[in-house]
Amino acid sequence: MEKPISILGAGNGGHQMAVDLTLRGFDVILCEHPSYKEHFKNTLETGVIESTGLVEDKVKIHKVTLDFKEAMEDVDIIYLVIPAIAHKTFFDSMIPHLRDGQLVVIWAGDAGALRLAKRLREEAPKKKIHIAETNTLPYGTRIIGPSKVELFVKAKQMLFSTFPSSETEEMLGLVKDTFPVLKPIDNILSVSFSNPNPTVHPPGTLLNVGRIQWSKGEFYLYREGITEAPARIIRKVYDETLAVANAFGFKMREFEDEKFRNPCSIMNDDFWAPFDKNGIVAHMRGPSSIYNRYITEDLPYGLVHRSQLGDLVNVPTPIIDSIVHLGAAICEMDFWKGRTLDDLGLVGMTKERIMEYVQKGF
Repeated sequence: MEKPISILGAGNGGHQMAVDLTLRGFDVILCEHPSYKEHFKNTLETGVIESTGLVEDKVKIHKVTLDFKEAMEDVDIIYLVIPAIAHKTFFDSMIPHLRDGQLVVIWAGDAGALRLAKRLREEAPKKKIHIAETNTLPYGTRIIGPSKVELFVKAKQMLFSTFPSSETEEMLGLVKDTFPVLKPIDNILSVSFSNPNPTVHPPGTLLNVGRIQWSKGEFYLYREGITEAPARIIRKVYDETLAVANAFGFKMREFEDEKFRNPCSIMNDDFWAPFDKNGIVAHMRGPSSIYNRYITEDLPYGLVHRSQLGDLVNVPTPIIDSIVHLGAAICEMDFWKGRTLDDLGLVGMTKERIMEYVQKGF
C-alpha cells in the first residue's frame, strides 16, 4: 500500500490503531478533531505514541494533525475510529474534503455508514465515495496517559460490509492486508446488529446504576456487574435483535447460550489474549458514571434503530424498548432521538425496499 492510511479520531482506538499499523509497516496520518485537541496535545507535539500491555513499544507516527484537509487529501483509505456520538462532528469536517474513489471505513459503526451515505446524498450527491463499517474495534484498549495506551485484548474476528453491500468483496480486498481478521457479512444492518456493545453495555450498566453512583469510579462491569440476572436480560436483548434480523432475512453474529453465562458475557468472544482473557477483561474498570458511553452512546445509537426496524416488521422488542425508556429516565435525556430510521435514510421504506437499498444503494 503506497499511500498513507488516514485515521480520523485519536481516542483509545485511534491511538492504538496508529501504533499497530505503524509497527506493521504502514504510513499513518492520525488526525483529531479540533474540538478534542486537549487530550491530543502531547501526541500532536511529539508525534510519538507508546503502547503497553500486549504490545510494548513506542513509535513515531508518519504524520499527526488537526487539519482534516491535510489528513485526507493524499489518501485512498480513511479509517474513522470514533464513538458514534461524535459522528456528526466528524462528518461535518470530513464531507467537504472527501474526493471520488476514497473508501471510508467506520469502526464499530452502529449503522454510521447509512448515516454518512444519507448526508452525502443530501450535501454532496456528485461525490462517489465508498463507505463501509465494522461491528467492533480491533482492540480492547484504553488511553492511560499522554500519548500512552494499554492494549488488553486483540480481535480475532471482525465483521465487515459496505453500503451498498454489492461492493463488500471489492472493498474488503483493499483493506484486508491491514486487518486480515476482517470477515464479510450480508450488509450494513448485519454489521450494526452484530455489534456486541449495545447488547451488553446498556442492560449491564442500567441494572447497576446504584452501585455505579455509590462507588464513585470503583466499579467493574465485567467482574461484579454481570451476574446471573443481568445476564438473562442481556440474552433477551440479543434474542430480540436476532428476531428482527431473521424477520428481515439478513444474518448477524450468533452466539450459543453458554457464551452469555459468564461475567464477561459475549463481549470477549471475538477477542484474543495470550493468557486469562476473561480475567483481563474483568479487570477493565468502569463505567464510572451514568453518563458513560455504555449508556449515552450504546443505547441511543445501538438500540433505537433495532427497535424501530422491529416495529416495521411487527417483531416486538419489549426488553429493548424498556431499556431505552429506563435509560432516558435515568439520564434525563431523550434517547429515542438517537440513531433513528430517519437518520439512516430508511424512513417510509418497506422491508423489501430496505433490503434492496442496503444491497444496491440509491
